[in-house]
Amino acid sequence: MRKLGIFLWICVLALGLCLGGKTAWDFLNGTVGATGPATVSVHSLGQPAPETIRDIEQAAAAFPQLLEERYQVSLQQSVDIWVSADTVKYEELLVKRLGVEEDKVKPKAQYTSGESVGRKNIIALDGDKQKMTDKSERYSTTGHELFHQLQYELSEGRSGYENSLFWLEEGTADYAGALLAEKMGGRSVEKWYMDDLFTLQNAREAAKVEKLQRTTEEERMQLLSGKAKYYTLSDVMVYYLLHKYGGDRPEQKIIAYYKGLAKGEAETVFAQAFGVELNAFLQEFSAWWQGELSAPAQLEAVVRPQVDKSVARQFQKNIAASRQWLQRHWGHDLKGRYKLVLVNGVEDYAAAMEEYCGVNAEEAKKTAADSVWAENNSTLFVNAAKIEDSRQSAFVSSTMVSRLFILQQLGNEDTDMSWLLRGISYVAGVSRLVETGEGRLPDYQRAWRLELRKNTPLPTVDKIMTADDMARAMEQYGNESVSHLCEYAAAELVRRYGWAALYNWQLAARRTGEGKQAFSQVFGITAADFAAQVYLMIYG
Repeated sequence: MRKLGIFLWICVLALGLCLGGKTAWDFLNGTVGATGPATVSVHSLGQPAPETIRDIEQAAAAFPQLLEERYQVSLQQSVDIWVSADTVKYEELLVKRLGVEEDKVKPKAQYTSGESVGRKNIIALDGDKQKMTDKSERYSTTGHELFHQLQYELSEGRSGYENSLFWLEEGTADYAGALLAEKMGGRSVEKWYMDDLFTLQNAREAAKVEKLQRTTEEERMQLLSGKAKYYTLSDVMVYYLLHKYGGDRPEQKIIAYYKGLAKGEAETVFAQAFGVELNAFLQEFSAWWQGELSAPAQLEAVVRPQVDKSVARQFQKNIAASRQWLQRHWGHDLKGRYKLVLVNGVEDYAAAMEEYCGVNAEEAKKTAADSVWAENNSTLFVNAAKIEDSRQSAFVSSTMVSRLFILQQLGNEDTDMSWLLRGISYVAGVSRLVETGEGRLPDYQRAWRLELRKNTPLPTVDKIMTADDMARAMEQYGNESVSHLCEYAAAELVRRYGWAALYNWQLAARRTGEGKQAFSQVFGITAADFAAQVYLMIYG
C-alpha cells in the first residue's frame, strides 16, 4: 500500500509538470475537470428565518449575472453557501466545514457575519437576525463573500492575508456586495457609501490607513474587534479609488488587479492596474480624508413632489440657523454628509424610507406613523405635512440638528442616558424658539411641570436610562408626558450649569464611554440624586 501511495503521488507530480502548477493544485483539491458553468448552491444548518434563506438564495442566483454585467468574468468553480440558524450553528459551520481552529472560532463568530474559504469553494453565513438585519444586508453579505471566492480564483490563491492589500480586498468585496444589493432593489451604492462616511464620521476611534495594508490573520482579528471602523474605512478608500482612478470601467481595473496578483507583488500590480503608485495614492487619500473629517456638514435636500415648496425652503433656512445655534452655544458645527428627504404625509414618508433606505414596508409604516422626523444613518426624513408653521419648523429643525450633533460627539454609541439625550435635543429646539421671541426657557419649564402634575406621576429620570427603558416608559405613560419629563430635567441642568456644561458632558461621556460617570464628573452630582431632586421639584 505504501508503494502504491508513493506511485500515485509521483503521478500527481508528473501531472503537475504537464498541466502546470495551478491545474495540479486544482486536481488535488478535486476541482479540475469540471465542465459547464459554475453553480452557487445554498444549504442550511438548523432553521434560519425563511426571509433570510429566501434573500440569500436570490442573491446567490443573481451574483453570476452581476459578474457578467459589471466585471465581464464568471466564477469557474462551483460554490456552496451554508447558512446557520444562529451564531452557535455558525461556529459549528466555521469549525466543521471551513476548518477554523477551535481556539479561534469564538472571536470570528462574534465579529463576522460571513466567512469564505477559497480553496474549499465554501462560504458560511450567520443567519442570526441581529447580524442579517434586513434584505439589503443579506444581499450585500452574500455578494461580499462570493466576491472573495472570485478574488481567490483570479489571483490563484494569493488574494488574502500577507499577499494582498487588506483594504482593497475587503473594500472591493463590500463594493461588489453593494452593487448586488442595488441590483436587487435594496439600498443603493450611493447609500452604502454615504452610510460608511456617516459611520466613520461618528466613530469614537479613528481608523488608520497605515494599518490597512498587508496583514496577518491575527492582525485582522484585532482590527475587527476594536472600536475603530477599519472595514468601513476600506470601503471609503475603494470608493475614492474607483471614482478617481477607475475611469469608465472601474470593475475591469479590479479584475486586472486580482489577475495580476497571481504573478506579481501587490504594490506593483496596484500601480499597473490603477495607474498610480500605491504610496502616492495613500498619501492623497489620507489628505482628502483628514479634510473630510473636519469639514462642515453637507446636506443634500430632496423635496418630494407633493411637499409645499415654501415649507421646504423655510425648513432648510431653519437648519442653517440651528447650525449657527450650535456654534454659538457649543463652539462647533455639525459634520458629515447627509441626504435630507422632505416628505408629504405618512404614506409618502413610508414610501420614501423604502425607496432610499431599503427599509421593509412594515417598519417604514411604523416609523412614519410615530415620528415627525427620523434618521437612517446618513439619510434624514422630515414629514413636512406636520410642520404647519414657522414655530414648528424652528423647533423640529433644531431638535434634529442638535440630536445629530450630540450623537456625533458621543461617537454614536449608547451611553445609557436616554432621558438626557432626548431632553437636551428637545430643549435645544426650545432654545431656538426663545431666540425667535417665543417665550423664555423658565416659562416652558413651568408649563411642562403643570402638564406632568395633571397625570399619574412618572418614574424618576434615572429609571429611563436605556433605549428599552425609554420605549417602555412611552408605552406606559405616553410619548408627550415622557418628553415633558426629559425636557424639564434637561432644562434644569441648563438653568443650573449652562449650555457649556452640557457640551462638556458630551465630551466626558465620549472619553469615558460611561454616561453616568461623566454626569457626576461634570455636574458634581450623581444621576440618581439629580433625578430625585427633579422628581421633588415636579411632584413635591
